[in-house]
Amino acid sequence: MLNADPSDCSRNVVVTGYWPATNEMLRPWSTNAAQNPTGWVGENWRGKGFDVYAFFPEFPPDGDPMNDPFGSDGWVGAPDADLRVDFQDTSSDFWRIVDVYQPHVMITTSRGGSLGWEVEAFEGGHDGGSANPAEDWRSDQHGATTLPTQRSIEPRSWDAIATYRRGKRLNSQLPMDAVVAAATALDLTSVQIDDGTSGNYLSGFAALHGLYYNQLNPHNVAAGHIHVGVDVSTADARQLMEATLDAVLGQFNAAALPCP
Repeated sequence: MLNADPSDCSRNVVVTGYWPATNEMLRPWSTNAAQNPTGWVGENWRGKGFDVYAFFPEFPPDGDPMNDPFGSDGWVGAPDADLRVDFQDTSSDFWRIVDVYQPHVMITTSRGGSLGWEVEAFEGGHDGGSANPAEDWRSDQHGATTLPTQRSIEPRSWDAIATYRRGKRLNSQLPMDAVVAAATALDLTSVQIDDGTSGNYLSGFAALHGLYYNQLNPHNVAAGHIHVGVDVSTADARQLMEATLDAVLGQFNAAALPCP
């Protein structure tokens, strides 16, 4: 149930990343001193009434997973990091994080190909040609279980991938036009809305989680996914994320939002 007193709760934003530059761009919003030794900047972000928290994996020893074999520990992230590029780890970490922070806004991000700042219009709807929803997804080639099987992921993750498949999708709940306008104004890279999904690898898996959380929780007023191009620098990506946060949070009066 929603708390009837809107003055009695925090208004949290959770942003997540995977491969660089998405993990690097989110460091200022991490409360983990090992990941962000310069200090958390997310408290009451720019006076908008929201606290912003970031979660992302690490890729030792050089920070570049592309130097490591597909599916290796270097590719998926350090074992003690959040949200490794692995179905089981992402499922477990995602629900642990959102159950603690209960975000009013959920933004997932991941690294894309030859693109800039791409807002995904919808997620899910995959069809692997099997009755088994796990087979809609591309193997992560990591560990003993390389697909999101019912026994290996959280029940809510299974519900999401079992429900939103075979053409049944969830629409982005971000103010996409506002995000595009704010990001375009920076003139740093190409910016667009992609009339597609984030795919059937870990990007799409995380993205579907964000939208499914929105479906399950009435207090969540915005959720969606952004793909960040491989050639977008960390500095530029950070500016684009700042503009995106401003655009999204500017749509809402934080004090008027219901508590979880």
